[in-house]
Amino acid sequence: MMQRFPITAAEIDQLMKAFYAEIRVHPVLGPVFINAIGKDRLSWQFHEAKIASFWRNAVLMDRGYRGNPMMKHLANSEIKIEHFPIWLDLFRRVASDVLPADRAANISALADRIGRGLSYGLAAERNGSTPPNLAG
Repeated sequence: MMQRFPITAAEIDQLMKAFYAEIRVHPVLGPVFINAIGKDRLSWQFHEAKIASFWRNAVLMDRGYRGNPMMKHLANSEIKIEHFPIWLDLFRRVASDVLPADRAANISALADRIGRGLSYGLAAERNGSTPPNLAG
């Protein structure tokens, strides 16, 4: 199987568990996610598994993911363009905490590209503006 860069499915799962543990207690992002996902453990496990599937698709070329991230983000009016830099900073921090440096750098760079795309898409669809700089 071809993949973008070296990382295992288990490492992606570990990253998602650690990342969403941080999301749940984050003062800005936590309420947005809790309103979208709920508070119960099963809902969070389902979400983590779905997003891990997204990342396995994006990195490992595993075609098990089914979904449309842009439409999902557009449908949730609580998601603001200004949340993306916060989300990406947290993602980078958690990735560097749980992954070897090269893998953390690679998945963070991909997250930055994906975050930029989602942010630009939301800005264009919602109000025709451009999002803040996500290069952080």
